[in-house]
Amino acid sequence: MTKILKVLLILSFVALISCSQEKTNSTTSDIVELNENGAGEKFGTITVTETADGISIEVKASGLKSKPGQVGFHLHEKNSPEPTKDESGNLVIGGGLGEDMGDLGSLTVNADGSVSQTIVGELEYSDIKGKSLVITDDVNSYADNTQTKGEEPLYVAIF
Repeated sequence: MTKILKVLLILSFVALISCSQEKTNSTTSDIVELNENGAGEKFGTITVTETADGISIEVKASGLKSKPGQVGFHLHEKNSPEPTKDESGNLVIGGGLGEDMGDLGSLTVNADGSVSQTIVGELEYSDIKGKSLVITDDVNSYADNTQTKGEEPLYVAIF
């Protein structure tokens, strides 16, 4: 009886430890500059991690061509870095990213073009899959999209 009790206690302990260790989902994607050919040069990474409060988005970049200060940070509905054409046939860099689904606040670009910032959002981890996170110079766009015809740097991380 004592051996059975010991085995049951050990199994209970192992089960308790297994249940208490949460598996955290985390994904890292490169930040690339978009251009007329699609995805261009790499400038850093974005890591999205599932937390108890939603997601944590860690942005680490260097050499961004944006002006120092605040830049926009958005979630887009699609994840294709390919350009598209508008109704007039003009090239739309970032057109394959689709509509802007939401403003995630702003990021701060330092004088040397670097960003090292973490944003905690109320989004679910699953909300990011198949989408893209976009960095654009226009911090207050609040528009349906942040696509450009070349007038501002546009950076993206594809998930």
